[in-house]
Amino acid sequence: MEPTKKEIGAHIAALRKAKGLTQEQLAAQLGVSAPAVSKWETNSSYPDITLLCPLARALGTNVDTLLQFEETLSDQEVAARINEVMETAVQGDAAAAEAQLDALLRRWPNCTALQFNAAAAYDGFILFFPTADEDARSRWKRRKRALLEEIRRTGSAAYWQAVTIQLAGLAVSEGDTGRAEALLNELPAYAGDPSAVRVQLCLKKGQPEEALKLAQTELYKSVVKIESCMTTLLNPEVQPDPQKARKACRAYQAVAKAFGLADMSDGFLVEIYLHCGEVDQAAACFARYVEVLTGPPVFPDEDLFSPGLAYAKPETAQAVFPPLRRMLLQGVTSEERYRPLLTHPVSAAALEKLKAGL
Repeated sequence: MEPTKKEIGAHIAALRKAKGLTQEQLAAQLGVSAPAVSKWETNSSYPDITLLCPLARALGTNVDTLLQFEETLSDQEVAARINEVMETAVQGDAAAAEAQLDALLRRWPNCTALQFNAAAAYDGFILFFPTADEDARSRWKRRKRALLEEIRRTGSAAYWQAVTIQLAGLAVSEGDTGRAEALLNELPAYAGDPSAVRVQLCLKKGQPEEALKLAQTELYKSVVKIESCMTTLLNPEVQPDPQKARKACRAYQAVAKAFGLADMSDGFLVEIYLHCGEVDQAAACFARYVEVLTGPPVFPDEDLFSPGLAYAKPETAQAVFPPLRRMLLQGVTSEERYRPLLTHPVSAAALEKLKAGL
């Protein structure tokens, strides 16, 4: 964990006791008073910098361990810290969330996993705070790009391909097709999937539990990728034929049902039916979509994904964070194409329910 002032004092005390030293004995070795040691351990004051090396030697450790120095963070620690940032964001405090993230990046400037997840956090800020001023939104986009470029520059094998794809996506969104194409051309045509071999390796090593977890994790990744592909296929610019789009929606529904995932297909059907002028069907789909968004969260089928996926099940929660529901409400009430939903009794009632849930 990140050391706090309290932890540093407690850490000195723990090391002293482990060595079997009293405060007086430690003080005598260092040429300071016993009250000085007491103040260090109670965080009333801290050792002079010239005493750090002698103090570490007296406690049988080194300065890095004494100060609980961490050059980088584990993936689990990164996830925990980013979750804390996003919890602050969900509470609606953009400035505090951004300050938390900045502090983390300053404290661990060489942690690639943190940089990668921080880039995604900036995307979260843009999503959670749609009414943020243009300066803030531009800053978040700029910082995300800088993090991705830094990861790409360092050539981290674990993240290089992912950040290259993200940078290509940014180039596409900005209309820089030449840059996007150049980046995509750097990617291997087929990188291969080692997951099956890793599962067999675990089995050969006598680790069936690890093999199961790995197989379940890879299954989840594959299902998420399928849903992502289906979402792309439901883009009317990609698939303008409404009949084929509806068939894609049914396939999306089948995947969600088979694997116990949240079924967001009604959101796509709203767009399809409105495009075809079928307002009654669009209103019915919108009402079902609101039920999903405001209902309890849906968790992946444990028989298929546990223990590979570890997730907490809150006692009281809604499927979608308030900022996302707020964005939907804002879009439906402000965009012209959703105008028919505002006066239809079925969708109008769903809108009221959506408002009440905020």
